[in-house]
Amino acid sequence: MPPIKGKPKEQISYKCPHDLLQKIAAAIESGEYASRNDVITTALILFFRDQNTDPKEHMIDWLKSEEGEKWMQKQILTIMGKMGSATKK
Repeated sequence: MPPIKGKPKEQISYKCPHDLLQKIAAAIESGEYASRNDVITTALILFFRDQNTDPKEHMIDWLKSEEGEKWMQKQILTIMGKMGSATKK
């Protein structure tokens, strides 16, 4: 991923736990991010974006995802199975 460009940046100091630092390094090595700065900037952007998002929007996004769609299909099949067994009684 190319470096995040745009607004002027200010430098801050942050002591990162070792396990998070390893995850950051892995994301950079995989090519997903260009630098530690890009990983942390992206994380903060997502954090603040999520702070201002209605939880219903998160649920809708998840339901539209492949995982959410599979979950919903399983729920529908479960309900249909219960309906079928209820009509046989």
